[in-house]
Amino acid sequence: MIVTVSREYGALSSSVSRIVAERLGYRLVDEQLPVVAAWRLGTSADVVETVSERPRSYGERVLDQLGGGMPEAVQPPDTDEFPVETRHAIEAAVREEASAGNAVIVGRSGHAILAGRTDLVRVYVHAPLRWRAARVAQSLHLDEAAARAEIARIDEARRTYARDGYRVTPGDPANYDLVIDTSRFGVDGAAAIVVAAVRAAAT
Repeated sequence: MIVTVSREYGALSSSVSRIVAERLGYRLVDEQLPVVAAWRLGTSADVVETVSERPRSYGERVLDQLGGGMPEAVQPPDTDEFPVETRHAIEAAVREEASAGNAVIVGRSGHAILAGRTDLVRVYVHAPLRWRAARVAQSLHLDEAAARAEIARIDEARRTYARDGYRVTPGDPANYDLVIDTSRFGVDGAAAIVVAAVRAAAT
């Protein structure tokens, strides 16, 4: 089975994903995705991570529009704000990891890239903004205003990446099999729900 975990920033999805992978005995595919994509592109993982985690400048969008080419997975809108080559590399890395089976794949629109697989459980992890801001502030040693600004920046980049590349809206229940609020169930509780869902889907 393949589990894709999409998320709002600060909802502790990485912790949930790690526990799910441990309890199921699956591979956790998270930080290595930018590394694999970067290897394909001949660039650094930081470049790949930056592209999918922040809004792009006007100059970058203009340069992209002069490039051309299309992603292999889905036909995006004409205003795709992210480099086609980077999206190609991320899609290839996600498919490669999924082809090995039994994995928890975090982020990078994996739920859209792998859509149609019968062995797929698509999870969305979210939480109220105030709850997330408190955790981001503590983790990054920020005040609440700065934490909220960082959340807004990254969440918007992820929404744009998903919308421009795959015409999907993060958080829309129609795009997932399971939507979980970590503020309600906690990390362990959310992980237990995911594990139960995966085991039920596998039977």
